[in-house]
Amino acid sequence: MSYQRRQEFLPFTRPMVGEEEIAEIIDTIHSGWITTGPKSAKFEELLKAYNGVPHCLAMNSATTAQEITMQVLNLQPGDEVITTSLTWVSTLSTVVLQGGVPVLVDIDPVTMNLDPAKIEAAITPRTKGIIPVHLTGLPCDMAAIWQIAEKHGLWVIEDAAQAMGAHHRGTKIGGDPRSIMTVYSFHPNKNMTTGEGGAIAFFNDEYESRIKRLRFHGIDRDAWKRFAKEGSPHTEVFEPARKANFMDLQAAMGLHQIGKLDGFNARRGVLFHRYLDLMKDIEEVMLPWPGDDNLGHCFHLFVLRIHPEKLGLDRDAFVAALKEENIGTGIHYRPAHVHPWYRDFYAANPQHLPKEGLPHSEWSGERLLSLPLWPGLSEADQDQVVAAIRQVIAQAKVGVRG
Repeated sequence: MSYQRRQEFLPFTRPMVGEEEIAEIIDTIHSGWITTGPKSAKFEELLKAYNGVPHCLAMNSATTAQEITMQVLNLQPGDEVITTSLTWVSTLSTVVLQGGVPVLVDIDPVTMNLDPAKIEAAITPRTKGIIPVHLTGLPCDMAAIWQIAEKHGLWVIEDAAQAMGAHHRGTKIGGDPRSIMTVYSFHPNKNMTTGEGGAIAFFNDEYESRIKRLRFHGIDRDAWKRFAKEGSPHTEVFEPARKANFMDLQAAMGLHQIGKLDGFNARRGVLFHRYLDLMKDIEEVMLPWPGDDNLGHCFHLFVLRIHPEKLGLDRDAFVAALKEENIGTGIHYRPAHVHPWYRDFYAANPQHLPKEGLPHSEWSGERLLSLPLWPGLSEADQDQVVAAIRQVIAQAKVGVRG
């Protein structure tokens, strides 16, 4: 069959919002309680049950949630936190904003996650913790990371912004107490959404009241009840804090999204493996590793890494060519240390990078792109994505020969 260009643009992702969510939002509006209230509390109970954790508190974004984890752990100026550069910059920025220093280690070139074998060389007397990022929804090798952390007396916070519903050795991400806290995201491009939003899962009972204060002006833990019949209109501020509360309007979506999550993830897995099968003969691209039984992928992203030397195109040109074929893509991510502020920071502070640099992070960051992947993607859509990839490769090779 001859190639036919797709007529309508296919975006990289779309949120899956159904009639149940819409009806719940309308009910919330009619209830007169649209900000933080009873539906937010119910959503948090569902999060706890789903992830198997005693505490899980929602707020306005995963970035804010990560900032709050740094405050709860009392990160001090100059304290060091080991993490990866192949992540969205908020992983680093939340450390910097608290006065800490993100110390970067390279990735495993197969998984694209932080390489545990690189961690110990980065530990100094100022190291306080490790933030592994479960990139693309594929869990890191947490067993190895926990072992290193325990050996050196470090805390672990899991950046699970892309990993809601994934598991490590049968335990949901965030559900193992060897990680002091875990952060989730409910942004529209994630596996489940509340429009915007994030949450912190944790085991330490003492953190509950502090996190509640830090997400809402530093006032008492049941502040949202002050306008209810049983509440008191008086509040007390215990410490300066941000306003980062989660709204019932958001929870209205989350109450139904969380029940659909396993089905969403299963469908993503089908599409992920179908991509692998459809492109297994394309030597110009490197396909992602699908994980194994120990690392339960939730298939948030399908990330290709191209081989420019075989294509005659760099990644940006490849992305632009796919866009001309009406295929949308994402870039997840440019390594954080190549962004201007961090480039300058590490140039002035090279001791916070490995002596050999971050070759795997940079190699991947220059070559990766994310293909369309969401539960509503059809097999016909997917066939068009792969056909467009083959067309772009064929055209590029003609150009190279010409």
